[in-house]
Amino acid sequence: MILLVIRIKGQEPPPDSTPHKIYSVNLQFGINQIKEKNLLPLVHRGTLTELSVETEKIKSSLRQFQASFVYSRLKTNLEEMAKSGNIKLGFNYSCNFPIYQNSNLSYYLGPRTSLYYSYMLYPNWDDSHGYWADYLSFGLNNVLSVKREHEREWFTSLNIGLLSLFSRPDAIRPYKMDDSTFGGIVKALNSNIATGFINKALQINFKTEYRFPLFLTKQEAITYSLDINRFSSDNAEPLFQVIHRVGIKIML
Repeated sequence: MILLVIRIKGQEPPPDSTPHKIYSVNLQFGINQIKEKNLLPLVHRGTLTELSVETEKIKSSLRQFQASFVYSRLKTNLEEMAKSGNIKLGFNYSCNFPIYQNSNLSYYLGPRTSLYYSYMLYPNWDDSHGYWADYLSFGLNNVLSVKREHEREWFTSLNIGLLSLFSRPDAIRPYKMDDSTFGGIVKALNSNIATGFINKALQINFKTEYRFPLFLTKQEAITYSLDINRFSSDNAEPLFQVIHRVGIKIML
């Protein structure tokens, strides 16, 4: 992918030879909503917990990496107890180039790639099969940083996946039970690979965080993020997922 970066004349700050690095841990809590139409046209919703580790490096570009783990218990409006579940493991990397910069505001744009494995179980509705929505996506990442006084900062990003390789179970499965061994689950998660643009594989991630100095030499942040996903393949019914979460980020 070739990215043409246009810098606005007179707005580029003097180069800094010293890279700025941040390592952080982010603990978030939120709401997970999934409509798995391979199973039934009802929304499963419930609370989630997410733990992620992140790195951020700024020199001539802004490079970001994130590894995250999500655990969620779900139920429909027809169920009394949340017996369904969703486990999600993800990795993101982006390399963002400065488009506009002044003393208080910086805007970056660059490519981002994401790899996610999302596995779901619905024992009240189907105790013989697992469900999943896994993908490797390539897209664009937008980052806006607004510096405030007293070392405070708003840091916001918007990522949109443009091209994806994704895996979904078939709507009709001839066998009665899945292979529930670890090897069988891994094999299923990497089967039925399809290719799609936004019309078949929609991924939008919005994240904003307010960074503030809690200690003399460290910053912390209050975070909010939103994920919107939709996957539709030729042999499977669509899956919709919306996740809202808030949390606290500890910068190491």
